[in-house]
Parts: sequence; structure tokens; C-alpha cells
Amino acid sequence: MTLSTSCAFKATLPSIPPHQTSPSRIRRRPPQEPLSQFTTSSSEFEKDYSKFQGDDDEDANARSQFGTKSYWDAMYEGMGDFDADEYSWYYGFEVLKPYLIEYTADDDDNKQDKSTISILIPGCGNDPLLLDLYNAGYHRLTAFDYSAGAIERQKTLLEYLPIGSNYEDTVELSVEDARALPKEWAQSFDVIIEKGALDAIYLSGDGNFEQSVKEFSRCLIPGGICLSFSGVVPEEVRRDGFDKENWEWLRDGSDDLKAGCFVLRKR
Repeated sequence: MTLSTSCAFKATLPSIPPHQTSPSRIRRRPPQEPLSQFTTSSSEFEKDYSKFQGDDDEDANARSQFGTKSYWDAMYEGMGDFDADEYSWYYGFEVLKPYLIEYTADDDDNKQDKSTISILIPGCGNDPLLLDLYNAGYHRLTAFDYSAGAIERQKTLLEYLPIGSNYEDTVELSVEDARALPKEWAQSFDVIIEKGALDAIYLSGDGNFEQSVKEFSRCLIPGGICLSFSGVVPEEVRRDGFDKENWEWLRDGSDDLKAGCFVLRKR
């Protein structure tokens, strides 16, 4: 899987004219758990996903179809298993919002000014999280995905913000490789919020999860927070990647009934 920043893929997704309806109008499906049902022992890992494989040699190393770039590219073209327009992975914003508020408060439990918190969203896909964060007052936002179709979808979702939002000044969208993020992002973010991105990265092949976690650490400021919503990465792999020498485990989601909510602070 070559996670290239020069992907020329253009989405051919249906578009709804901006400002003619509210964002909630296109949220037709209830929250689902597309990855949380799969574990390292699941027969899904044996599934034939050759129909999704393209010219990307690294796709052959994937543990599951959910670890192939060709699968995600196809989904954003409207040929996947989930809604190409918009899909909220694992949990919606109302579920993760309390964790974001709690773990960005200062030592005296005073809430930070939302507008000053810099947030990175890896593997943003077509999840409306970016839109929800902006509407909630978080405006220093950067989101990336290795599928250009996902980025095109995010641009469409952002068109639902009220006229005059001027989000172009504070929201950055980019096609990037989670294993090799831009050098200029070093120590640039207060918070990382990932919902299933590390699951897909783990499924893409050996070593990719570990390398991506290193990049997350490089991009966070010292003391920065990573909110990770995950249901696939094996516990031992997660603990090795988020090792206690470099990360403080503030919340262990291993026993959560659904996808776990893991909160980690960079040391």
C-alpha cells in the first residue's frame, strides 16, 4: 500500500447544494460499528477482497479488506459497503465530546478556550467529526486521509457550515501518509482525535501501526492528548505502540463494551 500524497483520485460522489439544508438532513443512517465486530481471530480476515485490489502493491500485505487503500478509494466512489456521502465511525460527536472537554481542561479543571486548541484528525474519511467540531467552537482543525476521495468528501461536508464561517482560514485538509506526516507538523497539535484510523492502519500490514503512533507523538506538543476510538488493534500491540515510557495512559478502553475509548498523554 503506497500511501501517497500525490494521489490523483477524484471523487465522483453525489453532491447536495450547500446551504439549502442542514447537515443533519443527510445523516440518514444510525451509528454503526463497521470495524468493532472484527478481532484478530475473526474469519473476516480470511475474506476474499481481491476485487478491491488495484495497482497498489502494498495492499497485498493487508490483514483485511479494511486495510487496503483500494477498498477505501472504492468506497468514496460509491462502490463500498458503507455510505459514501457521510458515515460516523464508531461513535458520534456527542459521545466523544465529554472526553474532549474533560481531558483538555487544565489542572484546576478549568475549560480551555476552544478556539485556541489545535486538533489533528487522522484518517478523517467521510466522518462528520470535522464539521461537528467546527460547529462546537473548535476552529483550529487539521484533517488528513490517504484517500483523496475522502478529502473531497470533507470539502463537501464543510459547505454545510453557515455562510460567512470563513473556515478556509482555520481548517486544513490534506492527503497524507500517517506513517510519514509533514515535517512542519512537529509539535503543532494539542489534541489528536482518531476514530478507527489506527484500526485500518493496523490492518494494512506489519509495522504500520507502530510507525503511525510515532508520527502522532512527533506531531503532538509535550503533554498533548490522543483520543483513540478503536476496536481492532490487539491489546499487546496497542500497549507496545503507546508505551509507558513515552505515553501516559489516562483512560484504558480495553473493557468498554463497544469500541474502546483510549486517552493517552504524550510525556
